Amino acid sequence: MAKYHKYVFDLDKRELVGDFETMYQNESKENFDSWHQDDTRQLQRKIDFALLEDYSFDKIIDIGCGKGSLTHLLKKKNNYVLGLDISQTAVNIAQERFPDIDFLSVDVDRIENFTSLTAQIGGVNLVFTSEVFSYIENWKELLKEISKSSEYFMISLYIPENPIGFVKSENDLVEEIEKNFVLIEHISLNTTNFVIVFAKGKNT
Repeated sequence: MAKYHKYVFDLDKRELVGDFETMYQNESKENFDSWHQDDTRQLQRKIDFALLEDYSFDKIIDIGCGKGSLTHLLKKKNNYVLGLDISQTAVNIAQERFPDIDFLSVDVDRIENFTSLTAQIGGVNLVFTSEVFSYIENWKELLKEISKSSEYFMISLYIPENPIGFVKSENDLVEEIEKNFVLIEHISLNTTNFVIVFAKGKNT
């Protein structure tokens, strides 16, 4: 079991622990990289950016940005990128590493936080999220809010058999996305249990 797992789930009780702040604080002490964030060679991450290659987005929000390892790949010379994470420690690390990007510590499980934020920046062209929705209890409500404020949505999510997290199946995730968006791509990586969905708003 990876060193960071104990901060995420209690496997014996099959419960979410979600102590992400302590997890990031202990990375250097215990010598681990949560979710192997700095390894952008992983197939699902290569696919994410291959799908986005032909698009141009002026305003992007990355939900669950962590230390900004993927967020900074979304940044171009002429666009605005905002990374959101529940952990202030992760946000501080990301801001130091990538000063040309804005990072905020925000709990998007409280939907009003996301709604207020997007209203402040005047809408978004893309909401991107990787390996986060399993930890957001109100993810279905969040999807609805994202569809109101963003033209496009991309998610990459690990969904194992009998998951502990809040997203219980690939079908559940895709069906909920289809309620709010029109699918552009839906890719299942069966060996690694990753699901990638890229979608556009129904009014886009």
